[in-house]
Amino acid sequence: MSAIEKIWEITPVDHERVSLLAAELDLPKPLAAILLRRGVETRVQAERFFSPSLADLPSPFLMQGMTAAVAVVLSALAKQSPVIIYGDYDVDGTTGAALLFLFLKKIGFLKVYVCQPHRLHDGYGLHLEAIRRTLPVDVLEQAPLVITVDCGISSQPQVRQLREMGCTVVVTDHHQPPEELPEAEAVLNPRQKGCGFPEKNLAGVGVAFYLAMGIRKALHEQGRYNSGLEMPNLKGYLDLVAVGTVADMVPITGINRILVKAGLEVFGGSVRPGLAELSQVSGIAGSVVTSEDIGFRLGPRLNAAGRMGDAGRALALLIAEDHGQARALAQELNCENELRKSVLETMCREAMLQAETAVKAGENGLIITGAGWHPGVIGIGAARMVEKFNRPTLFFTINDGLAKGSGRSVPGVNLYEILKEKDHLFAAFGGHEAAVGLTMPTENLPELEEYFQKRLGEIVTETMLAPKVAIAWDDEGGNIFTPAFLAMYEKLAPFGMGNPEPVFSAQGLAEKPREVGVNHLKFTARFNGAILDGIGFGLGGFQSIMGNGQPLRMAFRLRRNNFSSKTSWQVEAVDFKQLSV
Repeated sequence: MSAIEKIWEITPVDHERVSLLAAELDLPKPLAAILLRRGVETRVQAERFFSPSLADLPSPFLMQGMTAAVAVVLSALAKQSPVIIYGDYDVDGTTGAALLFLFLKKIGFLKVYVCQPHRLHDGYGLHLEAIRRTLPVDVLEQAPLVITVDCGISSQPQVRQLREMGCTVVVTDHHQPPEELPEAEAVLNPRQKGCGFPEKNLAGVGVAFYLAMGIRKALHEQGRYNSGLEMPNLKGYLDLVAVGTVADMVPITGINRILVKAGLEVFGGSVRPGLAELSQVSGIAGSVVTSEDIGFRLGPRLNAAGRMGDAGRALALLIAEDHGQARALAQELNCENELRKSVLETMCREAMLQAETAVKAGENGLIITGAGWHPGVIGIGAARMVEKFNRPTLFFTINDGLAKGSGRSVPGVNLYEILKEKDHLFAAFGGHEAAVGLTMPTENLPELEEYFQKRLGEIVTETMLAPKVAIAWDDEGGNIFTPAFLAMYEKLAPFGMGNPEPVFSAQGLAEKPREVGVNHLKFTARFNGAILDGIGFGLGGFQSIMGNGQPLRMAFRLRRNNFSSKTSWQVEAVDFKQLSV
């Protein structure tokens, strides 16, 4: 059985509105109910949801700073100034840096360099040391253009220093801006004050893509492609946008949904060697790539490069032109990911003991510390603790008197705003509502602990801390197993933040249960005549209540399983409940 019983929150259904929308759109009622829950109420909204179009993307020049940024880039192109693309070391920054590198080379820049900080040596943000360490010694002496990707918004001193050295700087970022912006020639961030761009939740790669859009539009209007030069096809870069956007866990709604949906289509027919070879080693079969494939297979492998060492290997993979080189890099990232998982499991076993003690003591949040833990995986460790205990978590590794930390939150707790009130404790701090990164002297940890628990005590309630399962549709008549529903269901994708994969509940039988792997469960599910294979990750403890012929309530997701050119539906269990006697 599950150690902590979960609360099932079944979404209330307005049956009259559901029936009207289902009739208007000729949709099964469960699908109409899910659409209404996601703000889709009319035929026009449904058409845009099911068939998002690149034609609906807003102009890049609605983004504050775009006109200045484009002018700076075109001036550098005219002078053939060197360009340094400085991208963060995560998947978002890496895909964005790869996109701009390939695009700028395509439009005619001859000297384009890419630089990323080292997570362990430099940490997050813009670091001149990383530029000097990575690039030829004379590049900074040639008055280059520096474009940041997925970082830079909080790097005022570094931007100032670059400009004093003769560099021109364009900052592209999507993180929460500080009160004082860097004094760059242009700053692109849809979250900055006064920016009229309609989508505030672009990923860093999305902002980079919009810069490419703005540059291409300006070049076209200047007539650059009238002389027979090939105009860059921006759609060809959307596979990179999809990977970075999904991996960074921004909401897959609005403009992001348009970009990701189109990007997955490009990915399916991709000839990009790096992504093709990475898909191969990740076990992705066939030409259909989903957001789940990115989130659970591709993203972790790309991230493993930066988490365990040099992120440049992931970047080299994405820009590789040769399949042989790409295959070697993909295999290296796969090995790094296996190492990451091993290091993470060892760390989490130690962390779990601290977390269990804190929960028993009634703490509203978790502050986990360990000497010498690998800093590349502390963010995943924090996420694991939140998943297990449903409490805001700060996860620190301690070395040489410094505590380097990563935080993850729960719905209803703005972790960034809470910690910003005590930013004098930190040597470095940044992030957003759900996730933060911070570094501080270890001597400040007790004060942080006292403040953190006191502040959370003012916010959280017992109900907030109880683990929950949000049920999108409680199925009583087998409606979700009909061919009509299953044929339309996949059009809800791509799934992700803001458009989560629906969890259904139904009464049925779980037969032939058996444990596989470490605490995972395989079984056969029967619902009103429908028979499907079932899998439950981390649910091996439920085996004892199955197979006795007694029906259960099951909470599950529907998954399409592709194997040996055959497609079948299966259920991925989330939770089980015995029926009340």
